[in-house]
Amino acid sequence: MIFDCIVALTNDRVGLCAFDFYSFGHICLGIAVFLFLSLFYTIPKYKGDTPYVALVLVFIVTLALLILWEIIENTLFFELGWKFENRRDSSLNIFTDILFGTLGAIGTWLICHYVFVKEKKIWGYYAFGLIAFLVWLILFFVTEHFTV
Repeated sequence: MIFDCIVALTNDRVGLCAFDFYSFGHICLGIAVFLFLSLFYTIPKYKGDTPYVALVLVFIVTLALLILWEIIENTLFFELGWKFENRRDSSLNIFTDILFGTLGAIGTWLICHYVFVKEKKIWGYYAFGLIAFLVWLILFFVTEHFTV
């Protein structure tokens, strides 16, 4: 019973539990937003080491957009009838959705930046980020399929 409150194994628990198949989608969102925003400082301005302050700013804006997404998802999308099962997410689910998106952004920052950007392999940064995004997206579709 406690496990059912943590992981949504059925459609009637999606959006209410801490973890559901949309959690993978939020990881993808964190990766995608961080990669997209980092385009504005890496490609046009890249001349060696990227300033740490720029990365922090990209992360803060990513976090703000993740929070904004949850607000839009649970207000506008709910009012338009676009929400899964036509119900708002629980507070726990909203928190963990933001947390998973944040983890996606942090993972992208740490792995991609410190492995690829510091070695001046900027296109490797985006290739790795895109591959990571696709892997998490595949996990999203697989777990969605097995949620009954």
